[in-house]
Amino acid sequence: MTIKQKVTRICLFVIGAVLLFYAYYPAVNFHSLGFWIYAMVVVSAGILLFGKEKNPTDVVSVHASKQSKRRRDIGNHTPLRKVEIMVFACVCFWGILMLVESPLFRSGIYAQRIEVMDVEFSSIPAYSFNRTAIIDRDSAEQLGDKVMGEMSDLVSQFDVSQEYAQISYQEGTYRVTPLAYDGIIKYFRNRKAGIPGYILVNTTTGSAKLVRLEERMRYVPSAWFNENLYRHLRFSYPTVLFGNPTFEIDDEGKPWYVCTTYTYTGFRSLKRVTGLILVDPVDGSSTRYGLDDIPSWVDRVFPEDLVETELNDYGRYQKGFFNSIFSQEGVIQTSEGYNYISKDGDIWLYTGMTSVVSDDSNIGFMLVDLRTHEAQFIATSGADEYSVMASAEGEVLNYGYAATFPVLVNIQNRPVYILSLKDSAGLVKMYAMVDARDYQQVYTIKADKNSETALNALIASFLGTNSAAADRTDSTTITVANWKSAVIDGNTIVYLEAEDGDVYRVQLTQENAATFLFLSPGDVIDVDWYADGNEKVIVKGEING
Repeated sequence: MTIKQKVTRICLFVIGAVLLFYAYYPAVNFHSLGFWIYAMVVVSAGILLFGKEKNPTDVVSVHASKQSKRRRDIGNHTPLRKVEIMVFACVCFWGILMLVESPLFRSGIYAQRIEVMDVEFSSIPAYSFNRTAIIDRDSAEQLGDKVMGEMSDLVSQFDVSQEYAQISYQEGTYRVTPLAYDGIIKYFRNRKAGIPGYILVNTTTGSAKLVRLEERMRYVPSAWFNENLYRHLRFSYPTVLFGNPTFEIDDEGKPWYVCTTYTYTGFRSLKRVTGLILVDPVDGSSTRYGLDDIPSWVDRVFPEDLVETELNDYGRYQKGFFNSIFSQEGVIQTSEGYNYISKDGDIWLYTGMTSVVSDDSNIGFMLVDLRTHEAQFIATSGADEYSVMASAEGEVLNYGYAATFPVLVNIQNRPVYILSLKDSAGLVKMYAMVDARDYQQVYTIKADKNSETALNALIASFLGTNSAAADRTDSTTITVANWKSAVIDGNTIVYLEAEDGDVYRVQLTQENAATFLFLSPGDVIDVDWYADGNEKVIVKGEING
């Protein structure tokens, strides 16, 4: 190889390595998998470009001994063969590290990834409409797209980001998402001005608006080259491990990107949060914070997927690795899915906890503050979230509505789920309330009213059946003289007239439909009832004889 060829290869190698780093921008950190992949690619390219080729004329003499031939072959592999050996060695080393750091040998550390405190259900704040997120993510996206479609000056140049982060803002719950560049061509057309604003969706009332900024955002994930937020962060903090930035706004409505920073216990096991970086998307300035110094308005420091992993490790390895596989004594896990509640000014993730050997039921709820990492467990048995959704859908089976993932609320220290019921177009048509301890108790109401009015009526119906029934229930035997049914606010109500002239009301459910739907005059029923104003409301009834 001539000197000119060597210089050319060196230049190509350096330029390629720099361009690859610019495009891939891995953290220069021992714990970064991306860095090791980048290093392997660069080293492999170097071996292939500068490795010494095996001389085909260098043939061992037929008179050489076998031992001499073996010595000559040592270290005389082709560059490609050397790359293959390096990759194989790295994969083996990686596998050994993962095994050593796995729960098989370190189950105790995995079980202690998150500290959980047992609390009573009363620790969840009493129901407040302004803090109950009944608008789910899909509906928030529809509302955001609708708002964007009405902005004729923006809709052709910008798109709506799919972030829709859940935040606590001005004593309410919202989802917020920025606008985004719609491709590289429109980025170049608009980069000097920047991103004009963000969309804010109230997840209780369903109101949505575009907030226009006086100073536009330039450092965003949808930007290109040096204004791309991820690349900007990497070049500002080349050795720091961080995850996907979350778009949030502070108490004054100023936009920020919240970027959680990480490290690992060991090589690549037991990921843990070390703090965050706040980036101003207007000018690109940033500040790094430790866990003890995070501003109070920040809602999401600990990402949901990491919290779920920590909760599952906590529930799985309390009694060791082999117990989690074989006897499974006391092993619990998160149920499928999670949602949010607003508590103490923060956003808390909650999910049901269920036994790995159980059926479709929860043994309690786990709540985790996504800002402080505080975790609380509430022991209370009940159906899991998907059973609750199926029960609510069964209540309005004739409409074919689909239930959203439920929101957990505290109604007079009773765990209750609130759900929205949507039609095939994704529009909310009804609200449902389900008793978390007895998911057969389902209450529904049409969503054609103001959402707060509808939910208050729904809660009144729930309390009327439960609280009043518990305090003022009487038992009697009635003989049916006549009965009528009517659909009121989406609920089927049966009115019974007894032979003594008293009139009773009962709401049909899956549990009592067989008793009250096929009555005939002269039937005798034993009922438990309570007085609701001038009406007598039946809580429970059985055919006598």
